[in-house]
Amino acid sequence: MKTENVKLIITPNSAVSGVYGTYKDRIKIKLNSIPEKGRANKELIKFISNKTGVPRKNIKIIAGEKSIYKEISINHDKDLDLTSKLLSD
Repeated sequence: MKTENVKLIITPNSAVSGVYGTYKDRIKIKLNSIPEKGRANKELIKFISNKTGVPRKNIKIIAGEKSIYKEISINHDKDLDLTSKLLSD
């Protein structure tokens, strides 16, 4: 099992969820959910799972639980370039 960490900037409460490029060393992601009671964090994990094909249980927020600046850890068996996979349509 391979573990990779990815740094993100999250914009919650957006009209449309999606990846909107990069800023410095972080990937910018907009989410529909509001940042209350962990809703945006749950949507983020679901979004990353759908985008990469990695099961939700293998994706964890390791930094920034209550911040727009987050770091996630993704455990996977696949030979993936996660950054490219997230930035692709």
